[in-house]
Amino acid sequence: MELQKTGQAFQRLKEQETEPHATWDDTANEGEDNPPCQVIGFTGAKGGVGTTTVALNVAMTLVQGGQRVIYVELSPHLGTAAWLLKMPQVSVLGDSSAHLTDINRDFVNQLLFQHSTGLKVLCVSPWAQEVGYQVSTELVTALLRELKGLAAYLVLDFPLEPSFPSMCFLNACQILNLVTETDSICLALAKSQLESIHNHCDPPLFIIPVNRSGIPPADGLQGIQEHLGHEVPVLIPSAPELCYTAGVKKLPIVCINPNSVPALQFAQLGERILSSCAEDGSETNRDRRGRDRRKTDRRNRGGW
Repeated sequence: MELQKTGQAFQRLKEQETEPHATWDDTANEGEDNPPCQVIGFTGAKGGVGTTTVALNVAMTLVQGGQRVIYVELSPHLGTAAWLLKMPQVSVLGDSSAHLTDINRDFVNQLLFQHSTGLKVLCVSPWAQEVGYQVSTELVTALLRELKGLAAYLVLDFPLEPSFPSMCFLNACQILNLVTETDSICLALAKSQLESIHNHCDPPLFIIPVNRSGIPPADGLQGIQEHLGHEVPVLIPSAPELCYTAGVKKLPIVCINPNSVPALQFAQLGERILSSCAEDGSETNRDRRGRDRRKTDRRNRGGW
């Protein structure tokens, strides 16, 4: 029942939102000489499935590959990444005094923390803490726009809920990864969340199962893929000891033991995401060239 209400709330919020989409799309085509920033989203079928562990480690594999990456944990409360990396969570948009003029490139750049690995990190809560106050989509969109100008890849780690911030993050993603556990209950939740996502937007989507139990899924990855209708690039195995060590050393698993099975799976997922970004980028360029040709034709015909 709660999931059904969530889907209905997504639809109501979608009908209310207009301008922020145009603002975001306009920034996506800026700068022909510089490749546009790719936004990679990670969200969970429910809380506690390992979304932050997956997102943080994938972001780190991109950094190890020489990419400019900003990892952004977006949480209404103190998130796992803020605790794991021992970095403070800032509240940029949850304060009712925040204005659009405050959100510029220099301001956002000062909020970023440089991790010892080279990964830039922002742990931020765009949700309002005041009862009855709602963060505007314009503020959230402005934050995302400035972050996009500072990296080649923007990794967003956010909860999936019926709110304007979650809607903005969802719309911003060129690729979305839905993290889920492999038990039947969580897979059913994932299927319901997929319906809510598709009612709101339709990004390329991967399913990332995390096998906490250590028991292989009955139908394997192929069964999960067929059940949920989306590609399952990897299966992340349970790694409690590595997760504990990561918390002690304030490092992602791929830095602690790059030859471990989980680290190799994170690296494989990173490669698959990069491949999908390259495919999407080629299609985007083709679409852009097509739009330019159509604009030129209209000019030549005096159709402005």
